[in-house]
Amino acid sequence: MKFLIDPGHGGHDSGAVGPGGNHESEIALAVSLMIAGHLGHNAEHECHLTRYSDIFVELDDRCEIANNWADIFISIHCNAAEAAQASGFEVWTSPGWTPADPIATSIWQEFKQDFPYMRARLDTSDGDPDKESKFRVLVGTTMPAVLVELGFISNPEEEKRLLSPVFQTDASNAIARVLQGVAK
Repeated sequence: MKFLIDPGHGGHDSGAVGPGGNHESEIALAVSLMIAGHLGHNAEHECHLTRYSDIFVELDDRCEIANNWADIFISIHCNAAEAAQASGFEVWTSPGWTPADPIATSIWQEFKQDFPYMRARLDTSDGDPDKESKFRVLVGTTMPAVLVELGFISNPEEEKRLLSPVFQTDASNAIARVLQGVAK
């Protein structure tokens, strides 16, 4: 099984910036590197990232890398909103039922279990908790693709949490556990 982990944004596109001045791209990269580290200990599958440093990779290039190599694509992000009190994690797939939906549901359940103090944002209108959108990395890829919003960097409390090495380790462990389960 080949996993491609996509740290959102990077380079000149820092993504959302928290009230403390922290960049989404840096948190996404840190968590993505940890996921790869967890998965890299298993010789039965491969794991790569779309970027390994603070560089910008075009969305179409991320999709092309995935389409030429990966069996599963996971994009890592931090959410933001104008309202500073917005909070919680979200897991996204493309519209309609796809093979990504069970993976997204498993990631959502792992986060709900591991982070009971966080708001578990969801959309159950189609019978599962993942939200759906036509984000380029979800519709431009041919394999199961999931986008994970770790929390709201625009919320001062969640920004601190997103920066915490303990949270980053726990979040990366939760995603890696799901992917290891998929690989079996």
